Amino acid sequence: MWSFTRSSARAHRASMLGSLVIVLLASALLSATGVLMESGIRGSGLDPSSSATLTAVAASFAGTTVLVVVLMVASTIAAALRQRRREFALLRAVGATGAQVRSMVTGEVLLIFAVGGLLGAVPGLAAARLLTPMLVSSGIVPAGYDLTLSPLPVIATLLLLVPTGLLAARLAGREAVRTSPTAAVRVSDAEPSVLGRGRRITAGCLAVAGLAVALVPFVIPGMLGGAAGATSALLLISAAALAGPALVAVAAERAVHASRLTCSASGHLAMVNARGFSRRLTTAIVPLALLLALGTVQSGVDKTAVQAAGVQLEDGVRADLVVDASSLSAGQLDEIQALPGMDAATSTAQTAVHIKIEADDEDLSAFDGLSWEAGALGVLSTGASDVIDPQVRSGSLADVDGVDTIAVGVDATFMTGKGVGDTMEVRYADGTEVTTTIVAVYDRGLGFGDFLVGESTAAAHGAPVATDALYVRSEPGAADDVRASLDAMGLQTQSVDGYIEEMMTTAADGQSLSTVLLLALLAFIALAAANTLAMLSAQRGGEFSLLRRTGATGRQLTAMVAVESAFVVAAAWAIGTLAVVPALVGVSYGLLGTVVPSVDWTTYGGLAAAVAVIAVLAVVPVALRVGAGRRRA
Repeated sequence: MWSFTRSSARAHRASMLGSLVIVLLASALLSATGVLMESGIRGSGLDPSSSATLTAVAASFAGTTVLVVVLMVASTIAAALRQRRREFALLRAVGATGAQVRSMVTGEVLLIFAVGGLLGAVPGLAAARLLTPMLVSSGIVPAGYDLTLSPLPVIATLLLLVPTGLLAARLAGREAVRTSPTAAVRVSDAEPSVLGRGRRITAGCLAVAGLAVALVPFVIPGMLGGAAGATSALLLISAAALAGPALVAVAAERAVHASRLTCSASGHLAMVNARGFSRRLTTAIVPLALLLALGTVQSGVDKTAVQAAGVQLEDGVRADLVVDASSLSAGQLDEIQALPGMDAATSTAQTAVHIKIEADDEDLSAFDGLSWEAGALGVLSTGASDVIDPQVRSGSLADVDGVDTIAVGVDATFMTGKGVGDTMEVRYADGTEVTTTIVAVYDRGLGFGDFLVGESTAAAHGAPVATDALYVRSEPGAADDVRASLDAMGLQTQSVDGYIEEMMTTAADGQSLSTVLLLALLAFIALAAANTLAMLSAQRGGEFSLLRRTGATGRQLTAMVAVESAFVVAAAWAIGTLAVVPALVGVSYGLLGTVVPSVDWTTYGGLAAAVAVIAVLAVVPVALRVGAGRRRA
């Protein structure tokens, strides 16, 4: 059987190569993610809080990556084997048993993963270290840190990919194995669009779950609800992948009727093909829809979060001017507060800390380091409540003037049950751990940060403080005089609106690590989609040859393939767009209080164009080359 498997692999080397490419890419991506995860868990060379932060970053990226990789690998393997349904049927007809066909397919899949899984892991392990500078610049790890390298990420990658590939192979060939040999041959030339009962139920459950998750921000506003709502897009894409053959068949059926009115033989033939091979087209459409959906929802969530932070700052800052306080001395601050026309002035600063909100659990004491999270304390000068309003829902912001008191954002206390009067631990840069008392809980955490303390708390523990801004509020009618006095002191001032715009721009530019990780994932999806489309087109040689022999001209063949590509692009646009709308509506409501979704149209347009380019370049040239080769043969 093993020799037969090798012969089969050589005979289908084109599809094997296509599957191998995807496994290589998937292995590299998962191995790199595994390096980040293992480095965070081991914590070698890291303090417990940095270890916890790195683990959290890796886990956040790994959740989406695993789902995407499993979907792409499964669809590629299934697409490669589905095109061999006739071969499997003929094997059954000449005496091969179902077990023998399954053994052959299993051997081919194991061969792909034995080669691709191991070879892909090598560049993945190396690529992980390229992220070290961004981890350092983001404050996640210290300078000079080296990520941990071991065989564990490779083993974990294979343990995930191999069962995925075997399951996809089993599902792709089950029809030819389950049916009788004669029935298998009879149905091998057509792809049924009718879905099995289990598949319909699963697709329906995923669709319902996706819509339900999109409603979470309506119940739990803020970043936590928004993060949950954003996962709606992946659930809906998964539902579309399962229900795809039926959806594509219905859309193609309507297009068939429409094509009859155009009197275009090529267009009509393309839509008939789409209707008859809806499973094949679904395999091509879903990766492209996923590319559009994932990039759009992530960029939309980032844009919405930045906008929400700007809105919260605009609503919460009660000042006329903002002074750059990075080089402001204590004497100058006293001088500013004594200026004629001054009503109030409050400085804000930042200090890096690690925070543990929840109390220790004796049963999990070995994992105490994972309960600390890296963060920043906002340090407010005395009387900040006169100028800054973070929308306190309980307690009083004025109470942070006391030593070892803290105000926290509502998102930071979600599901902890903590409120005013409870305590939380703060670890300063020098390792000092302090128990602070919560004196206020507020809503505007995106604008002002999740944690605020007073100057007395920072000074009591010698925390290094970097003052960033001084909010100035003048008396009625004295704004121009105050600004002139500040300019005369040589201080750089700007309007509150200008300051908020600058902060929003800085926040958007500070997402470099998440952007790089997202781009790596999108690049994988794009390459996988292009590979799948090219592989499917390369396997249509017999179909193109038959069309030429029955009278189709080269121009008609080109037009037919072009129409099919346009159908794939339109379907991918439709599915990808519809999948992200509920998520972005929920996120927008949870963060901005409006149901109008915030879309990064530049990103959406670029991804939509990429979908079109991939579909055309991966289908038309390959199809024409295959067709030309068949004619010469």
